[in-house]
Amino acid sequence: MFKHGICTLEQLDRSGLGRLAETRGFFHRFCDIALYEALARRDGSGDEALQAALLNLFPIANGTYKRTSRQRFGTFDREVLSILVRRFSSNALLTVHDVAVSDGRTAADFYRLLSAHFVGGLDFLASDLCLRVTRLSFPAARLSVVVDENDVPLQLVRPPFVLNLTRTESWLYPVNHLLRKFWRTRAKAVLDAARAGDEAVIRGHVLLLCNEARNYLDSCANFHIKHYDIFLPPVDRYHVVRAMNVLNPSYFSPAQLTHAVANLRDALHEGGVLVLGSNAEAGSTVHGGAYQRCDKQLVEIWSCGRGPPIFSDIIVR
Repeated sequence: MFKHGICTLEQLDRSGLGRLAETRGFFHRFCDIALYEALARRDGSGDEALQAALLNLFPIANGTYKRTSRQRFGTFDREVLSILVRRFSSNALLTVHDVAVSDGRTAADFYRLLSAHFVGGLDFLASDLCLRVTRLSFPAARLSVVVDENDVPLQLVRPPFVLNLTRTESWLYPVNHLLRKFWRTRAKAVLDAARAGDEAVIRGHVLLLCNEARNYLDSCANFHIKHYDIFLPPVDRYHVVRAMNVLNPSYFSPAQLTHAVANLRDALHEGGVLVLGSNAEAGSTVHGGAYQRCDKQLVEIWSCGRGPPIFSDIIVR
């Protein structure tokens, strides 16, 4: 058996993606991630849901998926705002780093909420491990390879096939497995040429950022985006760091989670606030909390639901 991918907007419009609560499964077709950029430019009714569906079928370098939806943390965000208002002056500059923002929908929600209250100044950074990808191909070639900002291959596209590289497909589709192996070898030529700076290579850039976040990036000098890995030591410090739906035990080992939390702690000014949380879908209960940096520890100042699914001696509950 084999499975075709979705390579055009027409195919995507007919696919039913964006109207389903869960878009991953054995029988769902993968999508050319370049369609995300095409949807951003079209910006039609329902295109935001289609973008979310595309991301839900696109595993990044660490094998995780960029699940996202607007107003996912509505009540939780408002509770966090009330905590921040009590701890930071609305007339002073507040620096915020929102990590692992997927395509920025929840970051845009949080930025909009904070902007209305911290009139004295807000500097907001939204970051993710994969915010930009590039599609590489030779002229007239049908095969292209998609790489992330670290040059890691993520996807092969050779219509009518779309093959993900960071997660293997079900063995229900042996033809796809054989094509993946064959075309991955052929894709090495265009990868090597691109890395060598060959100007003959065609480069198509895709910004994995929702239209609202794009608008803020273009029009608001205090809204920034950045490629960021939570497992690397922080460069700057902030008053607030938020990490939602990323510190998940199903993604990472306890040692990795402890390491990531330590990095997020070190990204805070003394007395700064770390916001952690996770939930299933928009409107569902968020299990999380807020933690204030006190020297090398994070002291709980508020919790929601069952709290974040992290157990570390860094966090004092």
